[in-house]
Formats: sequence, structure tokens, C-alpha cells
Amino acid sequence: MDPICRNCGVRGGTEVPLLAGRRAMLAALVASLCLPRTVQAQSDSQSELPTEVAGIRIPKSAAARKAAQFARTSCPPFLFNHCMRTFLFGAVAMQQQRAAYSADDAFIAASLHDLGLLAAFETSNGSFELDGADRAVQLARESGLAVADANQIWWAIALHDARFAMAEHQGGTAMLVAMGAGSDVVGPDPDAIDGRRTAEIVAAFPRLQFKQRFTTLLIDHCHRKPLSQKGTWLEGLCREQSPDAFERRRIENAIAAAPFSE
Repeated sequence: MDPICRNCGVRGGTEVPLLAGRRAMLAALVASLCLPRTVQAQSDSQSELPTEVAGIRIPKSAAARKAAQFARTSCPPFLFNHCMRTFLFGAVAMQQQRAAYSADDAFIAASLHDLGLLAAFETSNGSFELDGADRAVQLARESGLAVADANQIWWAIALHDARFAMAEHQGGTAMLVAMGAGSDVVGPDPDAIDGRRTAEIVAAFPRLQFKQRFTTLLIDHCHRKPLSQKGTWLEGLCREQSPDAFERRRIENAIAAAPFSE
């Protein structure tokens, strides 16, 4: 059951070549009735999201689909899967919170929350949280969402790795993204997300060596913009890039210690 939420497809003569042609056409028809279904199923499995994972329904509104497609085409696969797991882990955790949230807004924010880590979406000086939030709002408004919904998406992305009290004060959408991202990066709270549902979420969206690849993505971001993360979760990592830097070890070790097999 979902938490409280809203908006929560005659041989012989010249007839031999004709018969052969008909046989070829028949063979092609049989192939068209069999093989393309397999090919189509494979294509759908790669491009279409499941309807439900771990008891959580995935939003299917036009804006949600557009956000997911934008994330899929913009992010490397390991990061796209992280974004999907963020929504699912967050939605499961919200069942413990009994707080209201917009499923569409939360899904859009989760889908786009790490865009700012990608060079294509970064500004010269902004933190990755704010760069991603700004681009997400632009996409939300282009999708026809109201200003209030776009603002909820902005705050959810901007605060997703800040102190949880800040996200909690902002509301359910920000809480979901913060809890979901934290669950996937450093591990879910076993009191809020049991092992069975964790396994279902990871099976639906595999981690694809997330620990190593995400850590590399963070370090690459810090190399490009070492002064952009002042006052944020990444400040220490961006300030100190030497191999024995305490802050670098702290963040890397926290990611590496997450209770997943890779």
C-alpha cells in the first residue's frame, strides 16, 4: 500500500517461382508474428519503466515520463538507475513517515536530482545541487507543471543531501528525495526498508558498480569545480583531493560501506 500521496498498451511451369515467393512471404509472416515480439519486449524492457516495484507505483503522467526519459538519455546507466532507486527507496521510507507528498513531483525530482554532477548541466560556480535544481525546474515548466509544483521539485533537489531537518521542514516531496538518495548511497534504514523490498528495488534497477562509479563522478566534479561546494556535503571532498585527505576518505568510505554486494 502506498503512503498518503496524490496523483499517487499447381506446381510446374512458371508457378514454381510464384509458390517459392509465397513460401518466402509465409516464412516472413511467421517471423513477424514471433521474433519481433521478443525484440519488442527487449526494447520495452530497456525503455519502459515497470508499473510497480516493491509495492510502489511508478508515476506515469506525461511530465513524469518526460523527466524519466530526460534522465535516461542524459545520465550514464548507473546514475539513471540510482535516480529510480532514489524514488523507490524514498517512497518506501515515506510509508513510515505518514506524510503527504506528490508522487509526480517526487518522481520528477528524484529522476533529475543528480543532473548537476554532469558537465553538460553545470554552471561555472554553482553547486551541483543548485545546478540540477535549476535545470529540473526548467524541464518541469516546459512540461506544463504549475509554479508551485516546480518549486517543490527545486527544493527537493536543492536539499536532497543537506541536513534532513531542512528537507523535513520543506515537506514530503523533499523528504522522499532526501531519504531515497541517502538510502541508495549509504544504505537504507532497516527499520524503514526491509531486506525483501531492498532486493526488489535493486533487482528492478541494478546498481551497475554504483559505489565506484558514483565516487568517481563526485571526484571528477570536484576536480572541475573545487570551490563550488562550500557549505555542502561535498565541501571536504572538493577542498582536499590529496590521497590521504580525511574528508575524502570519510565520504568514499561511507559510500563503500553501504550494505550492497558491489
